[in-house]
Amino acid sequence: MTPNIIHISSPDDPQLVRYQREFERKSHMRDGYFVAESQFLVQRLLDSPFHVDSILVDGESKIPQLPPHRVGQFPIYVLTRSDIKELAGYNFHRGIMACGQRPERSNIDSIFPGEVPATSTILAASKIGDFENMGAIIRAACAFGADAILLDDGCADPFAKRSLRVSTGHAFKIPIVESEDFTADLKKLVGLGFENFATVLSDTATPLSEVRRAPRSVLLVGNEGYGLEEETLAHCTHEITIPMQRGSDSLNVAMATGIFLYHFCHMQTTSPADDLA
Repeated sequence: MTPNIIHISSPDDPQLVRYQREFERKSHMRDGYFVAESQFLVQRLLDSPFHVDSILVDGESKIPQLPPHRVGQFPIYVLTRSDIKELAGYNFHRGIMACGQRPERSNIDSIFPGEVPATSTILAASKIGDFENMGAIIRAACAFGADAILLDDGCADPFAKRSLRVSTGHAFKIPIVESEDFTADLKKLVGLGFENFATVLSDTATPLSEVRRAPRSVLLVGNEGYGLEEETLAHCTHEITIPMQRGSDSLNVAMATGIFLYHFCHMQTTSPADDLA
């Protein structure tokens, strides 16, 4: 089988509609697709289990080496660099883009199709609106060993171009649930034996150095400016914090999330077995 290479002569070709910048803004989340750009991200997408809809290469770049099982699965469109610039709406110089399909993970049940592991860590994020923070949080969650990420509907799109770029494609490696009912999913996790740990800025919260994680833990992080909402805090058993020095008021949410995750996934990996009884 050989690659399905199609040379396109116009940026207005309807086969390229999902690569239009305007389409990304309005339709990708609704119709279930995303676009990854750069050789590195496209290769990570190709190496993942995600469905690939197509690849777009500028005429000055090499067509990527496809994994054997990907050959012939989708079209590879070739367009001039100037036409891609017109299509994408910016000066495109990365050489290659790919359109992928989002996984169907609309609820928490998809994370644990079988028995829930005795030790598990889920990162839950609420109202993280910045794409770069979202990408950095995904990268940290994947790197430190969280089992999954739960996002409420106020979070930035984890598959937007900027999020994917900052996550360096780690969004292809960890289950991400874009929750339809965040509160219901938190309650469901409690029913599965999880305890919810809310990260807050408060003198009354437990300092991270004193926190002992539960075998099944949900680590909640909130908005960059105002943190977790009261409605969300009401479903949390624990409030934890990172004490600040030299008059600092807080850390960037992505940096703080990395510190919390390292503690939960590596510094406190086990608890007494009778905690699960």
